[in-house]
Amino acid sequence: MSIIIACDFSTAYLLRVSDQYIGSYKVLEKVGVGGMAKVYLAVHRDVPNLKVVLKILTDPRLVERFRHEADKLALLGGHSHICQIKHFFNHGDDIVIAMEYIDGVTLDEIIKEKKKLSVKESLRIINDVLATLEFAHQKGIYHRDIKPSNIMIDSKGQVKVIDFGIAKAETDPDLTVAGGSCGTPTYMAPEQFTPSGHINYALADIYAVGTMLYNMLTGDLPFKGEDQFALRDAKLFTEPVKPRELNHEIPVPLEKIILKAIDKNPEGRFATTSQMQKAIGVLVREIGISGRIEDAGPVIPRKSAGKKGPALKVASVFAVLAVCVVAVYLVFIRGGSKDTPASPVLFQPETNVVINTNRPSFAWEPTAGEGGTYTLEYSDDSMFLSPQVVSGLTVASYTPAEDLAEGACFWRVQAIDRDGNSSGLSTVSSFTIEIAPEATEGIITVAVQPRGDIYIDGDLVGKDEEQALVTLDTGRHIIRVENQGSVQKVMVDTILLAENGNETSNFRFTFPSSQPKQALTSIRVGSKPLNGALVYIDGQLQDRRTPNTYEVTSGRHVIKAVLTLAGKQLERTDTVSVVTGNANKLIFDFEN
Repeated sequence: MSIIIACDFSTAYLLRVSDQYIGSYKVLEKVGVGGMAKVYLAVHRDVPNLKVVLKILTDPRLVERFRHEADKLALLGGHSHICQIKHFFNHGDDIVIAMEYIDGVTLDEIIKEKKKLSVKESLRIINDVLATLEFAHQKGIYHRDIKPSNIMIDSKGQVKVIDFGIAKAETDPDLTVAGGSCGTPTYMAPEQFTPSGHINYALADIYAVGTMLYNMLTGDLPFKGEDQFALRDAKLFTEPVKPRELNHEIPVPLEKIILKAIDKNPEGRFATTSQMQKAIGVLVREIGISGRIEDAGPVIPRKSAGKKGPALKVASVFAVLAVCVVAVYLVFIRGGSKDTPASPVLFQPETNVVINTNRPSFAWEPTAGEGGTYTLEYSDDSMFLSPQVVSGLTVASYTPAEDLAEGACFWRVQAIDRDGNSSGLSTVSSFTIEIAPEATEGIITVAVQPRGDIYIDGDLVGKDEEQALVTLDTGRHIIRVENQGSVQKVMVDTILLAENGNETSNFRFTFPSSQPKQALTSIRVGSKPLNGALVYIDGQLQDRRTPNTYEVTSGRHVIKAVLTLAGKQLERTDTVSVVTGNANKLIFDFEN
């Protein structure tokens, strides 16, 4: 089985030239290659302006990981800072996840172009990254591979966290190959090099954010090593060069924040991403950063049409991507005399409430006194980069004359008394506008070969049936079909049902051969001077490293072990005869 996933640059398989379409998507071009994937740009057959990115995975050991990735991305769906999932369906024997196309550049490209970023640019980007991770962490999902190449700045200047391909939820099974670790060594926390079930991945994400902030401000990395073992030791046993030694423009409090985030001991780091945001907020007020942070921040010139360049960066898994913005408020809080009015307390709408009107009524505590006025600011981003400002209000309430856009809204108020004395800005409150669409209906037909249990949105609509025809409200619906006797056992499709639409979802199960299986025995394989070697039996890579016991049939087998020793990859091969009932054992010696 291969898996085709529309999202990021993590995994892939060679697309056959004759495969012009995958489901309803027409392949346009190959746009990138990752360590395990080739990535293709595609458009919807009936909606040519709907671009997606297709990723094709071949490693069968990662099938379940990418099923979990699709599930996590669906859980995080709808957030403006995460690559959105568009479709999830079966295409023949392939599983397909279609993700939105992001027109932009990665933070990695920006750092390479600019060498290092300003404090304002860096804090703007890190703020959005921390807010995105805080949202994911609250849902029990941890990214585990935060790095500049997994952060994008789109053409509108919006930050996108991509590639939730190795993200982990609190309830996930362990999908990592035994003996391996997840992440990119340069940005991994020390504890990630020796993974266990006790790692707090929220703190690992914070370590990666701190490393990335160090890189953004200095153009360098806090730790280096010739290989991952040397890098791990550097992180465990040495101290980093202080950021201010590489860039004197970094404020001392910001240097302390960075060094705390990359503390080798997890307990020494910030306890949560929200706590790190608050520390940056205190810094902003102390050093008096005010005014507008660069809109989109850094933008790298587009590559010319005749040259190949990484103009497209989109992420898998995870993911992941989605997520509500919790910000570092870059507000300069002004002090005042004893006659300065108090900062208003915000009453309505309540913080974090979801409302169903585009014209909310704002209300706050009246602190301006008789003859005083109020200035209200509201914005769709928590840093108030382009706020709507309403001044001269004589009462402690306001209702907009025009509709506000759906999504998150952040607001704050300042009081001015009749003598012109101004209060500090209030704390920031936020709410979300969601307008429910009018319910309309369409028809979904589910066809199963030979038979199966049919579920739509979790509800059983057919038990051991060949077909089900169901009338449903328009919108996105998840179809799941189960046949526990089949090879696949469970297959899933996602359908977007239009008004008066008629959609069909087809499933075909396959079944294991009825031929009797050969009797199995086992062989114990080890390696010295170190364990942890990859094991191939008759050319097939096993999912466990040495030392381990592997099931095989009786008879002759070619067994190969591969071990990285002192930076070199060594191989040993032996042919053995395995006999049922014997203590079959093989040790590979890499010292000679």
